[in-house]
Amino acid sequence: MKRSWPLLVSASLVLSLAVPLLHGGLVSLEVLRAVPVREILLLLGMIVLAWLCNAARIRLLAGALGRRLARRDAFAIVVASEFAGVATPAGAGCPATYVLLLSRHGLPVSSGAAVVAVDSAVDLIFFGTALPVVAVLVVADGNMASPLRLLGLMSVLAVLGSAALFFLLSNGRALAGACALTLCRWGWLQGVRFRLLRGLLRFRRSARLLAGMGAARLGLLYFYCLLHWLLRYSVLPLVLLALGKSLSWGYLFAMQGLLLFVGQATFLPGGGGGVELGFSALLAPHLDAGTTAAALLLWRFVTFYWYLLAGAPVFALVASQLGGLARTPSP
Repeated sequence: MKRSWPLLVSASLVLSLAVPLLHGGLVSLEVLRAVPVREILLLLGMIVLAWLCNAARIRLLAGALGRRLARRDAFAIVVASEFAGVATPAGAGCPATYVLLLSRHGLPVSSGAAVVAVDSAVDLIFFGTALPVVAVLVVADGNMASPLRLLGLMSVLAVLGSAALFFLLSNGRALAGACALTLCRWGWLQGVRFRLLRGLLRFRRSARLLAGMGAARLGLLYFYCLLHWLLRYSVLPLVLLALGKSLSWGYLFAMQGLLLFVGQATFLPGGGGGVELGFSALLAPHLDAGTTAAALLLWRFVTFYWYLLAGAPVFALVASQLGGLARTPSP
């Protein structure tokens, strides 16, 4: 994996540039040249604000487990984890990096996994409550065909994810018992049985503690989640406005939600190739080829390249600190 990772990232970057250029040609670059620098800085600033919102969420969740995180540390964890997410297939590196860096700051792996799980559950709750509003916006604008099918898909995914988390929290003891029976049948795994069960029980306790946060903290947690996704999903409408175009926000919301899942299902890091093809197909009926390609290049720069450029040095820094801790001899 270490050898193939640079090739995968390179292939993703090449495809993310090649698809829009093949679709819109050099005209797309001429369209991009007309975008003021201040507009691009505004879009990048929105992503930084979204990272700050996520950092606030992590601090709240860690605080519920009795571990106080400094704002700088929480922000570094978020930026490094977001980098790992876009730099690995299906975003697999994001939750793993969260858990690893949280453990560096004193949270056990099981508790860190609980933080990530509850954080993801809040995201699902947001999509479950936002989708009806988006559906009304789409219907009001007359876009009832394809967007509604996308909203239906997102609704099913949100419901299934929420149900899975509820089942895990409600049946943690039964699941732990089932794991124990399975491990007992496989003799060669009995050596790790108690360690695994201890981790499962800690995870269950941590998740229950997080779920039992006070109403004020839960409200603040959801507010940060809401603000994060509104910032993220407002990037594309502002990109189109910067290019002198305008489309239904509801349609663009549904479109970005679908592209998020397409990116997760694409093998290449950041969804390279798949996201670009989906973007072009969904915007081509509404915009000319040059504008569609220019919008794609600018949107991907803000939501993909920026994550790599800004996240790489932060990830390298925290990775070097982890390496230094690993080399420190025990007293």
